[in-house]
Amino acid sequence: MKACVILAAGEGKRLGLRKQFIELHGKPLFMYSVEKALKIFDEVILVLPKDVLLNVSVPSEVKKVEGGKERQDSVLNGILETEAEVVVVHDAARPLATEEMFREVSNLGDYEGKIVAVPSRDTLKEVSSETILKTIDRTHIWLAQTPQGFRRKVLIECHFRARNEGFYGTDDASLLERYGHKVGVVMGSYWNVKLTYREDLPFIERLLAKEV
Repeated sequence: MKACVILAAGEGKRLGLRKQFIELHGKPLFMYSVEKALKIFDEVILVLPKDVLLNVSVPSEVKKVEGGKERQDSVLNGILETEAEVVVVHDAARPLATEEMFREVSNLGDYEGKIVAVPSRDTLKEVSSETILKTIDRTHIWLAQTPQGFRRKVLIECHFRARNEGFYGTDDASLLERYGHKVGVVMGSYWNVKLTYREDLPFIERLLAKEV
């Protein structure tokens, strides 16, 4: 059994609004991920802010769960709501993730986790106070995206260990890495962008026009 946890509980501090509820081409942003997940997974769990939990309309097959203070807390709330052997975690702010990406990261093989990512195409600079300190070798640098798939038992264990230590990672794969588990990578897409800043919005809107 496989489940998908879609994170839509953020406050959108950098954008200045809750981006997951922005309507693009007639539906809220989070629905693009929900609709793809429903085609693939046995369970779909949508993590939402507490104050809108009862007001957000979703398909009857989707289970709504209250989010936590931080992203990591929201993930844990979501994965505790399923008994699936494999759980895939995805950010609703990445509406352009494909069905193939969801399938690939949910087929773990010999790995405890698997993520989509893309190789860095840019030259990387370490900077301090507007001064370049050095150029970083990008040969082995990949940019992590979601969706990310995990063995649920391992992911829960890592989450509780991290909580006890007060450690917060920037994604769930970083928790498995911290505790010595093997995480694989599959090729993502440079189009699988995350809505973070206002200038991202028209770009994502144009790309989503091809899906409606």
